[in-house]
Amino acid sequence: MPRIRYDPSDDRQELRRLEAEFSAIRESFCARGRLVRGSFQTLRRRCGKPRCRCTRGLLHESLVFVDRSSGKRVNRKVDLRQYRELKKATHRYQSLRRLRARLTKLHREALECCDRLLAHRLQEGNQLLSPRAGK
Repeated sequence: MPRIRYDPSDDRQELRRLEAEFSAIRESFCARGRLVRGSFQTLRRRCGKPRCRCTRGLLHESLVFVDRSSGKRVNRKVDLRQYRELKKATHRYQSLRRLRARLTKLHREALECCDRLLAHRLQEGNQLLSPRAGK
């Protein structure tokens, strides 16, 4: 089986691609805009009145924002204006969380490329120490 020769230019190109992706992620984190940690949930409940439709199975629905900013789960009733603002802020937060996870993988990939390049350059340098190099 023929041995595949290592081409350091592939890792150099990969590092440039990773650097561009890292730069785009950095810009996302540096952007402005409010972030909120939480989500929306629809609550369904019975009111307890004997002639209400909820006694026939048509439960009352209300949209609440599940606030997790304090570390505890707090349900907050929101109006339409708050809903729009909070929806954007929660999407931005969730997007940054995904980008942070990608950043972890980017760093791992970049370190692997750097390790291969380092090993290749050390191997080239060791050729200077071989007996044939002095002749």
